[in-house]
Amino acid sequence: MRNNIEYKLKKVVKKTLGINITINHSNSDEINYSGALSLFVNENKDIKNEKNLLPKRKDGKSFSRPLKEMEPNFNFFNVGVYEYGSDSVKEILEYDGLHSGTPMRTKPFPPCIKRIKSTLNLNNLYWYPSCVGNINARQDIVNYLVREGFKLEKQTGYDGLGIENIVFTCSTTHAYSLILKTIAHNEDVILLTGPNYGIFAIIPELTSAHVEILNLEEEDGFYVNPSKLRKRIDEINKDLVKKYKGKLDYQPRVVAFLNINPHNPLGKVMNKKNRSILEGIGEVCLEKNVFVIDDLIYRDLTFDTANLALPLATMPRYFNNTISLFGLSKAYGLASIRAAFVVAPYPIVRALANEIAHTMDSIPVLQVEAVAAGFNGKDSRYKALNNYIKPIIKEYQYRYNLLKALVEGIDKIKDEETKSKIYDDVYDFTNSKEKTAVLLKGINGVMIRKNTEPDSGFFAILDFTSIKGKQNDNIVINSDRDLLAYLYKKGKIRFIMGSNMCWPIKDEIIARVTFSLDKKALINNMAIINKSIGELK
Repeated sequence: MRNNIEYKLKKVVKKTLGINITINHSNSDEINYSGALSLFVNENKDIKNEKNLLPKRKDGKSFSRPLKEMEPNFNFFNVGVYEYGSDSVKEILEYDGLHSGTPMRTKPFPPCIKRIKSTLNLNNLYWYPSCVGNINARQDIVNYLVREGFKLEKQTGYDGLGIENIVFTCSTTHAYSLILKTIAHNEDVILLTGPNYGIFAIIPELTSAHVEILNLEEEDGFYVNPSKLRKRIDEINKDLVKKYKGKLDYQPRVVAFLNINPHNPLGKVMNKKNRSILEGIGEVCLEKNVFVIDDLIYRDLTFDTANLALPLATMPRYFNNTISLFGLSKAYGLASIRAAFVVAPYPIVRALANEIAHTMDSIPVLQVEAVAAGFNGKDSRYKALNNYIKPIIKEYQYRYNLLKALVEGIDKIKDEETKSKIYDDVYDFTNSKEKTAVLLKGINGVMIRKNTEPDSGFFAILDFTSIKGKQNDNIVINSDRDLLAYLYKKGKIRFIMGSNMCWPIKDEIIARVTFSLDKKALINNMAIINKSIGELK
């Protein structure tokens, strides 16, 4: 694996810089270890394991049930599946794979690049910045939030919005980790939906908290049902009392509910059209003393640009119980920058600032300025974003339709112009009318999971349940792991399994795939799946 990455890196460097480079590797021979290093390695047995296995809890305790179920599948996706690979089967590059969480290839949001460049020309870069970001940048964020519906004025139960409610972070993942460190004791519970963004299910367990799941149900359209949320919180807290009462100097409880809006991976959006769901979530969490972590990273990829996801904290009643996450990674073409910000009540911001100060001193100024350029209240920002995002949204919607045609057949596409474009793109890939016709019939026995058509983002949920029991090449498809093994063996296809993201319906064979890939890469992946599924008996 390392040699493959090294080869690709050399090719990129040679192409961009016109030079050849040599990569120097070091060895790690235990004969040369110092005494302290030997003790460290002996106390951390897995430290030399280069395989990307799920880490163990630092307290040595068992994972909670959802993570116990996820662990073998996480390890299979990252390690075990490669045992099925063959050198005779062509490799699919990392960013051309269906498992990718990388957004579509776009140019970065121009105001961000402009501000980064201007920052580099400042004459005060020798200063250490503030741990929460400079005042002007925080005011930029406040101005943005006000335009997005946050309330500036104080009122009963609400202190108003100001720069003291803003802290910058290196990505929303970084923010999420910091938040958990500040609000969760050992044995406390973070409640997530099933399905979810799998990494956010893992992180709490690595900070000595636990994860529990609220299954999203088809009868609710796969949206959060506030009544079921209340019941689930009560069930978990009752179990925690039974398990820990009198055994610790505090009583573990559900401390936070992760509200991903728009949802990852389902692409469901809670906006002004279904505001009542958000209000229900807010009321339940207020009543139960549970923070809402409102993850809004996909907000600007809402397909209906006039009805973006509604931040819960725009409702003053819930502001002091909500921690909101925003960032540049998904919609602004700047995932590599790793830049985000948190909006929260002042005590939470101070706790996060302290955590930053004690671990990395402060957030890099380039991240702060990039975020402030992406999120501010200026008319020029809104005009630039409108011009930037609308063609991106249109292309995401097209690529979803391309995927849908390749899965369910082109007859599922109603718009004639879109159908024509899909045909041209597939023909451009195959250069054959016959092969194009085969691909555009769809994949027998596979469908986009009903009630999961996305309203945001770039993921689709594919349902392979109908092929359960079929077999080929000494593999019988009885689970998503069997399917992943089979497709990797046949064509180096990888996808996020339902069991990697706590899919709530256990007897279904589910795959999360991205449609953010370049069109030819997307068609290539689906062509391999089409052929491989067609060979099952």
